[in-house]
Amino acid sequence: AVPKYTHHEEPPNGYFRLLYGRAPMHTFGRTTNNPLLAELMPENEVWINTDVAKIYGIKNGEYVVLVNQDGVKTNKVRAKVTERIRHDCVYMVHGFGHSDKRMKRSYLRGANDNDLITKIKVDPIMGGTGMRGNFVTFERATQQVADTEGVV
Repeated sequence: AVPKYTHHEEPPNGYFRLLYGRAPMHTFGRTTNNPLLAELMPENEVWINTDVAKIYGIKNGEYVVLVNQDGVKTNKVRAKVTERIRHDCVYMVHGFGHSDKRMKRSYLRGANDNDLITKIKVDPIMGGTGMRGNFVTFERATQQVADTEGVV
């Protein structure tokens, strides 16, 4: 049977589609505790469209908390205000925001995209999972990032 195209769900008002990807210096979430690689990229950022940031009063480099459509919140994450992202999406690098204290360099540094993926759709023909159907909004960050200064 030929697959039938269906429109993707649109984000609710005030929410943005969560996109995630990789960084060239890190392999999934396994290398964020590596001292040399953590020096290159110690935490992830959330990319926010310039026009959206203006509406929300978010400045480049400011910390925000992401909240998904089911109320799940992240650790605070630094905003990267950019025109290189669509107005209806946000983007972040996967593999950060670990909650295991043994991850000394990445413990609570940045946001964990896994926590925000609470809705998954399965393709009925091939069984692939669609995880880009989750939406987030922003809150002001009040929590502190774990201090990893001096960790070797």
